[in-house]
Amino acid sequence: MKSYKNLIALGVLVVGIAAFLTVKYVNFNDLLKSLGYYDEKISVVSTADIHGHIIFDEEAGGYYSLDDVSVMMGMPLMKHLIDGVKEKNKNTLVLDSGDLFHGTNEANIDKGEGVVQVANLMGYDAMTPGNHDFNFGYDRLIQIKDELKFPILSANIYKDGKPAFQEYKIVDVGGKKIGLFGMTEQNALINTNSRDTEGVTLEDPVRIARNMVATLKGKVDAIVLISHLGDDIDRKVVKQVDGIDLILCGHHHFLYEKAVKVNNTYLVEAGGYSTHIGLADMYFKDGKLAKLAWSVKKTKDKDKADPALNKVAEKYHAIALEATKEVVGKTTEKLDGFRNNVRSKETTLANLLCDAMRETSDADLTLMNGGGIRESIPAGNINLYSIGKALPFVNSLVTIQVRGENIYTAVERGIRLYPDGGSNGGFLQVSGIKYTFDASKPAGKRLVSITLNGEPLDREKYYKVATNDYIYNGGDGYDELKEGKLLKKGELLKDVLAKYIKEKGDVSAKVEGRIQVVNERYK
Repeated sequence: MKSYKNLIALGVLVVGIAAFLTVKYVNFNDLLKSLGYYDEKISVVSTADIHGHIIFDEEAGGYYSLDDVSVMMGMPLMKHLIDGVKEKNKNTLVLDSGDLFHGTNEANIDKGEGVVQVANLMGYDAMTPGNHDFNFGYDRLIQIKDELKFPILSANIYKDGKPAFQEYKIVDVGGKKIGLFGMTEQNALINTNSRDTEGVTLEDPVRIARNMVATLKGKVDAIVLISHLGDDIDRKVVKQVDGIDLILCGHHHFLYEKAVKVNNTYLVEAGGYSTHIGLADMYFKDGKLAKLAWSVKKTKDKDKADPALNKVAEKYHAIALEATKEVVGKTTEKLDGFRNNVRSKETTLANLLCDAMRETSDADLTLMNGGGIRESIPAGNINLYSIGKALPFVNSLVTIQVRGENIYTAVERGIRLYPDGGSNGGFLQVSGIKYTFDASKPAGKRLVSITLNGEPLDREKYYKVATNDYIYNGGDGYDELKEGKLLKKGELLKDVLAKYIKEKGDVSAKVEGRIQVVNERYK
């Protein structure tokens, strides 16, 4: 009897293990397709917010997808993962949600030329432009459009009243017609430093989405929006517009581990800075999208990088390294430029940069948008390459004369989205002043105090303010600073910081209470 019990127990164990392995390794949606339940499976690979990262970098310097700490794979290694998806399913589309061409030392060479060459080898079917794809100028973006082997789609960017890009594309894949269209966030022109945008407008995404759905409906089996609106705006769009099956979100760099369904639309996002690719498997039944399965993929095995892409990437990396190899100083501790931190609180790298700006311009105070800092600077020797990684934008130091009242308004603007550390690039880092805000108050009424040398900042007095040309020109919505009188325009911020560090030799920075939060309700 005992032996029978043992056999029964062993049988239950074997069945349990088999069930576990089946759940873990068998894709039930694929199984259902093989049994004829689903008509077809279309795989959609999503990339977003790569920001010019064409090389592998395991010293990420503090920039990560918001929900995941990871190395930056670089586009050649991303290509390896994409090819793996295509090997499993020939019916695959590869799409990018923007902010591709700008943001690294490598990307700054010849205005993104290396990134364009790499992108042409990735196998993309289409992309939409992000706000930072305007950073080299609107005219350069149009040149890039003509250099690419795949289309840039945007239905809401207009030039002189007409669509500036191809609005949509219908692709045939796996016997299905997929309608693709793109949209870019409406603040793109104030969230970039482009100067040649006269006549360029970004139209209301709800109205444009409604028009695109009306255009594509009845002609396609599914509609996919390649978006650089930000997932908050994407959600608003689909609450008002029905008929979009899938949105590939971009702009905020969020990493979705699961698809989110709003009304009848799936929303997904693949992180940023090449930390992941996203995979949306679309399963069709009776001619309609019946199921969407979403997953994200990454690898640290840099030896698997695509050789052709790697050759181009290494070429531009070598040029960038040679141009920026000079060591200007040393830091004993990492200088914190982590995205979430510089957009929500005081950090060591921000303090160092703001001090450099204030002292260089002999100003009373510094106002610097946290979004202008993109990565940390690791401990050890500081060369121009690491400074360029942290400050990749072509933003220059400007010194302006500003009324105290406008400084209060600007600081209040910077904390309006707190505690969001993802999208609030306008959060102000400072030097020379300290400010306190009440996180429990509604946006627009949070600022408690600003002090200079221990005394309240005088609202009627005029102050000499160090900032950057992006902010001075109204970037991130800082119209109150546009009213300031321009006293002087200086060098690029990365050059200002490099010279400052070079003069100091060894540098360090501390968090010293320049920005204080009271009644914090969210962590």
